[in-house]
Amino acid sequence: MLRSIFVLILVAIGAYYALHSPFYALLFYLGNAYFRPEEWVWWNFVSSLKLSLISGAYVVLVTLFSGRRFVWNGRIALLWLFLLQTLFSTLGSEHFAYSWGYWTDFFKTIAITYMIVLVVDDFSKFRLVLLVMVLALGLEQGRQGWVYLITSPGWHNANPVPFLGDNNGVAVGMLMLVPIVGLLGQTTAKKWAKGFYGFLLIGCLYRALSTYSRGGFIAAMAMGVGWCLRSRRKTRALLGALVVVTTVFTVLPDAFWNRMGTIETYEERQDESALGRLHFWEVAVQMANANPFLGVGYNGYNLSYNKYDFSGGAYGVDRSVHSSFFAVLAELGYMGVILFVVIIFSALRSCSRVRKMAFKAAALSDLGKSAVALQSGLVAFLVGGGFVIFQYNEMLWHIIGLTIVVERLAYQRQAAITSGELLSTSVSSIAAKVSNAA
Repeated sequence: MLRSIFVLILVAIGAYYALHSPFYALLFYLGNAYFRPEEWVWWNFVSSLKLSLISGAYVVLVTLFSGRRFVWNGRIALLWLFLLQTLFSTLGSEHFAYSWGYWTDFFKTIAITYMIVLVVDDFSKFRLVLLVMVLALGLEQGRQGWVYLITSPGWHNANPVPFLGDNNGVAVGMLMLVPIVGLLGQTTAKKWAKGFYGFLLIGCLYRALSTYSRGGFIAAMAMGVGWCLRSRRKTRALLGALVVVTTVFTVLPDAFWNRMGTIETYEERQDESALGRLHFWEVAVQMANANPFLGVGYNGYNLSYNKYDFSGGAYGVDRSVHSSFFAVLAELGYMGVILFVVIIFSALRSCSRVRKMAFKAAALSDLGKSAVALQSGLVAFLVGGGFVIFQYNEMLWHIIGLTIVVERLAYQRQAAITSGELLSTSVSSIAAKVSNAA
């Protein structure tokens, strides 16, 4: 009962502020999307409210009618082209009715991503969006991480998270969130807040590793190394990483390390999970070759698996592809996977561009740190997403949208600095001429 009251209070407060501006409406949507309040209560009243659908539609409508100028560039065009590819794939799907239901959710995801680009127009708003994401998703998962770390170190936490999926999805999602938590700690001046974010970071990282996901473990290594290498103060970043690694890795038991050891020796050990993935990826290629332009349909791999399985059912029926990139290849065809890869690497390139700009201008320091955090999260997806279907998850596309925001803010701030310098030079020149004339 207390949990239900708590959720209803949060919903009421969020709905009240959502009426004040498109930005607060966006925060309300993100809070619902990442927190999923209907999963916290034992009765169906919250589910019947359809908060995600209603709040998402409200964000789009109130933003469009707010008089804001539309933002358009090549990266945004890629997002809408990818959405069109998913639509065409859905319309030509072998399982249209099934694909259509999922595609409508993805349409909402891209629409909200574009609303993020439109509404988040300064760094304080950008940071507040990240804060809502972290508190809505990371607070509970970080708490679980610390509970397991203290009471049952090394225990296998395979609990799914509706927003992220199974244990592999949880691992990838948490690892994408970790650098964002770190960014919030880097960009706050309050000591207690830094301590809180550091505490939460360790909890979220342990929550990811306690899934025993091998893909998640590799992604954690890639994310950590990338974060350290891209940080401006590499020594401090390395020391911080060592503290985190010492805190988390030393409590992981032999069972964890034995499972991670199968990453390299799966052929010797005949690990069915790893060998199965190779087969599922080959089936994805078969699907793409048979349907090169549109694939088998949005989110349709599982339903099409039996038709294209050439093993005679050796790995079961209605199986998943276990890879974001092979899933896009199979479901959207070759054009779809090309667009997907270009979108991801364009986001990474934009972050690198902002990071280089920040090296040259101290005024862009916070945006440079933001670029590093977002880039590190995308690296976690690039590595972990190779072993889990995460390609349509809202979190991924929201982060891609936020990379567009960071790049735009960086160029705006750089232009403002340049204009200020030109104005200062002009004033000095005029003053000098007046002085000479006198």
